Amino acid sequence: MTTARTRRAFLHDALLSGAGAAATAGRPEWCAAAASDATRQATPVVIKTLGTGAADHDWKRLGAPGVRGSASTLIDGHILIDCGSTGKANLDRFNIAPQALTDLVVTHSHSDHFDLAEIGKVLESRSPEQPALAVWAAPEALAALSRHLPGRFNGHPLHPGAAFDIGRSRFTALPANHQLADVSEQALHYLVETPCGNLLYALDGAWMLKQARQLIGKRRLDLILWDATMAKSGDYRIFEHNDLSMIDLMMQSLRTAGCASAETVCVLDHVARTLWPADLREAEKLAAERGWLLAADGMDLALR
Repeated sequence: MTTARTRRAFLHDALLSGAGAAATAGRPEWCAAAASDATRQATPVVIKTLGTGAADHDWKRLGAPGVRGSASTLIDGHILIDCGSTGKANLDRFNIAPQALTDLVVTHSHSDHFDLAEIGKVLESRSPEQPALAVWAAPEALAALSRHLPGRFNGHPLHPGAAFDIGRSRFTALPANHQLADVSEQALHYLVETPCGNLLYALDGAWMLKQARQLIGKRRLDLILWDATMAKSGDYRIFEHNDLSMIDLMMQSLRTAGCASAETVCVLDHVARTLWPADLREAEKLAAERGWLLAADGMDLALR
């Protein structure tokens, strides 16, 4: 895989300038480049992290220093992953029109990822002449949304292993290790295959379940967004969230299997306010010294 800049040079610059500031410049700050000529000629797939916080942020103070929005990501300008506690505000902060959305892909039904009122606000902001928003989620989450907003969306139930196409992206639902109040609901991660490379969207959840690893198979992972709720080891939440040592072990295994390489871009997302250093530069350094990148609200990444 070739890149316009080496990954190490990018991470060095991001650390010096502050990745949080660099991420809001309105252009891709990191591009994972696919190898083939056909891929290089394709329009880049832009991944924008709209919200990057875990549930311990004070969302009444959204936009204040150190306060991250609820975890949510926009893919290719029209696919929204999760719409939680600050879902509509995430779109407003970065001038994303709800009318631009075609699909909502849900990881799980915790309110910081799946807030019925916030999804309602997004639907209310769309034109009634538009096609209904497609919502892809576990059956239990879709049932809850149908009770709250009957007839307002097109629901598509998902189970681990389900593959579906949205635009030029193929999604595969992967089982995630994350506890939910309804034990029948399976939390999901996603493998996203595009003409420009492959993304693993791995939040919320601890480790990687064997079935998820089998579903990924031998596919190359160009970009990974990891649940990185904790920085340090030893926290009790490791049974459903990752810390940095856990991510390091998974990356070693993925490299051994040939799914990841030195050029795989790892972005640490779902950052808990109370479980990371309060000083942003110190937090960024923890990521950069491992060759990784700390996510920030409004950060643009790209597969090209």
